[in-house]
Amino acid sequence: MSTVKASTDLLGTDAAEGALDLLPIPERAAHRSVRGLIDPDSVVVVGASARRSAVVAEAIAGRSRAFLVHPSGESILGEDVYQAIGELPEVPDCAFMLVGHEVILEVMREALTFGVRAFVIPGLGAEAGSRAAEIVPEVLELADSYDAAILGPNCMGMAVPNGGSMWVANVPKSFRRGRVSVIAQSGSIADAMLNCGPRIGFRAVFSTGSEGNRDAADLLMGLAEDEETKAIGLFVETVRRPEAFADGLRACAEAGKPVVCMKVGRSRIAAQAALAHTGAMVGSAKAFTNFVHHHGGIEVTDTSTFMEALEILGQPKWPMGVRLGAISESGGECGMLADAAEPTGLEFPPMPYELVASLQERFPNFLNPQNPLDAWMVDEAEVVFPESLELMALSGEFDILLAQVDITQYRGDAENDWCLAIVRGLAEATKDRRIFPAVTTVHVTDPPRRIANFAASNGVALLRGTRASVEALAAVSTWHPFTSKDLDPHEAIDLTDLLRPGALSEHESAEVMERYGIPMADRRLAEGPEAAVAAAQDLGFPVVVKMNGPAHKASVGGVALGLNSAEEVSVATQAFGGSVLVAQEIAAGPEVICGMTRDPNFGPVIAVGIGGRYAEALSLTATSLAPITHDQAVRLVRKAPGLSKLTNEETFDAIVYTVLVLSRLAVDHPSIVEADINPLILGPNGAVAVDALVVCEQIGTEG
Repeated sequence: MSTVKASTDLLGTDAAEGALDLLPIPERAAHRSVRGLIDPDSVVVVGASARRSAVVAEAIAGRSRAFLVHPSGESILGEDVYQAIGELPEVPDCAFMLVGHEVILEVMREALTFGVRAFVIPGLGAEAGSRAAEIVPEVLELADSYDAAILGPNCMGMAVPNGGSMWVANVPKSFRRGRVSVIAQSGSIADAMLNCGPRIGFRAVFSTGSEGNRDAADLLMGLAEDEETKAIGLFVETVRRPEAFADGLRACAEAGKPVVCMKVGRSRIAAQAALAHTGAMVGSAKAFTNFVHHHGGIEVTDTSTFMEALEILGQPKWPMGVRLGAISESGGECGMLADAAEPTGLEFPPMPYELVASLQERFPNFLNPQNPLDAWMVDEAEVVFPESLELMALSGEFDILLAQVDITQYRGDAENDWCLAIVRGLAEATKDRRIFPAVTTVHVTDPPRRIANFAASNGVALLRGTRASVEALAAVSTWHPFTSKDLDPHEAIDLTDLLRPGALSEHESAEVMERYGIPMADRRLAEGPEAAVAAAQDLGFPVVVKMNGPAHKASVGGVALGLNSAEEVSVATQAFGGSVLVAQEIAAGPEVICGMTRDPNFGPVIAVGIGGRYAEALSLTATSLAPITHDQAVRLVRKAPGLSKLTNEETFDAIVYTVLVLSRLAVDHPSIVEADINPLILGPNGAVAVDALVVCEQIGTEG
């Protein structure tokens, strides 16, 4: 028996400290052009009518090249109307289809023949009538035959501020131009973006609807190349093409554009029941989380944090670190900030002596200045807040300066005067410095327009809700642009004689792990008491006798520990019946679980954490999508709750090694859908695995 130690081929790395590595996906998805949807120079509204005059007016507003088509040929809003697409003076980049399902095929065929290659189709939903839904396949087939792009069908459309939207609902005047694009599979969420007021500046909002022949992945790829888009919000219900989705996330990350992802349906239980502990602990929600992070995105789990993250990313500069300095109107609000920040990774560094001395000299009423800084009754707010923020900025100790002030339109004019002074002071304190300025409020009401306008013009984020604000700051501040880095090549190990559909026995599973370099406790497969006793004597007492079944033997009484004689081994073997596994008993030590489960959409997920028989119930694991690099494995082990406290240098490296081996196993053998090592027992100089489980794909489960 040997223990896991550091291996130069697996543990060596040339990556810079702290760098984030992106890994290649097995197959790059085709780039399906969406330029005509994202940035059309000219549009045609097909089916324009007086009944939809507001929608028509919005579509042509601000466009020098917009055309209207209706068989009647009657003018609308004083604009000429063509009776057919073929009469247009030029080929438009995009057609906004406000026509019924009865004629849409005919009209699309005419448009495609004329040269149109992009369509916004808001109709053809199931609620529009059975026939409408029935002809969708024909519409898609027709578009595909010309390689034309469709936004929809059954969507809200595409909205841009200041006119030019192809949107089937009202576009409010508060919909402000900015740097953030949003893709939403939900029409109501997309419409909510337009109605959030002037606080977030949008480049565009896309409602993708049924995603007939272009999906969120295609739009991500297109927005990665869009010069006006600096950040992206993505509301996801279904990931239709994981490879293409990964491709789009990576393209945006490499272009320096963060993608904030929110997915609904996270609680949905995976269709395939998990035999391994890892499968039960990971689930589809964690798989999606790891998928997003692995390919350079940011994940949030509620709409409040989603909105605040977009407000942050709409600013000209973003948080570039986790050191948070805050000042508040109230000691209670300081406590709220500290509580909200603690689980997020944001830090409240203590104020250095020089800063404390400067604050006390300027404001003697600061009896004990600390971070967060309670400025209540120290001096007039319009004095103490700006000057304190300036001193905090000068210290160089903070990446983010946050003023917690309840700015609301319901305060009186005099109070809002000093609120504006605080925002102005925050802007001036952070100007020309690598410090991100933000204000957060306890409530979520709108600020006065003059304060909102000043903040928007001076790069100050006006955030709402303490917890949502802090979580959004944490999510954005840890994101960095990065580039792809391939894994070191390695040769796959032949397992054809071991792998078969279903769960392998423990003996077979252990053999898989050993071939991949995971030290297992010495063991023997024995048939009957006599053979088991001989195996025990060969190994040396004490030994363990186990049923040679695939999974969860301890829970059904299938493990006998601490056997110190031939008689004890014989009795245990007779009790279990059939073949048993006789194994060397390993001295007690900290127990770790390392495992892999293969998500049907996002691929293999590696999990590591505190192990033992209660691992699944406690679920104290950290997870990452495979394949992973050494640096990613190190960060993964450090992230597992409480695990680092159980390790020394040798055992920490042993866990990292095991994680990397499981990653290789998952990549090399796609038929393996689950794999567990539980426990991996830590010793003074390494680790040894005492139980293993490998599950292969069942025949007939595909499709």
